[in-house]
Amino acid sequence: MSKFRMSLAFLPLALGCAAASLVPASAAAPAECEIRAYDVAGGVRIESVVYGAPGSAGSYQLSLVRSGSGGTSNVSQGGDYEIDGAGEAIVSVTEFNRSARDRYSIEMTVEDAFGVTHCDGGSL
Repeated sequence: MSKFRMSLAFLPLALGCAAASLVPASAAAPAECEIRAYDVAGGVRIESVVYGAPGSAGSYQLSLVRSGSGGTSNVSQGGDYEIDGAGEAIVSVTEFNRSARDRYSIEMTVEDAFGVTHCDGGSL
């Protein structure tokens, strides 16, 4: 076999390796999540955010427990998401009135093609 034919035989392999190196590292990683809490007039605003490769998709489940002098409230929500061009999706925005004795416990689970990721917002 001539050297020319042998080098053509390896061309698909070389192109495949080059194409693989063009894929961003974030595209091969599981989604990440964050629970943000902001003080607003008379209450608290909670945003649940999923980060990942633009265009990737999955589903989420959010659990929020509020306890205080008025009793306990449980909020559960979930659904599908798709990551926007900036690399994030705000999947939930919730605002509550808040008294000095109220406590919040927040957890979120995100599932995508790479598996399951858990986020714990702790207690507010």
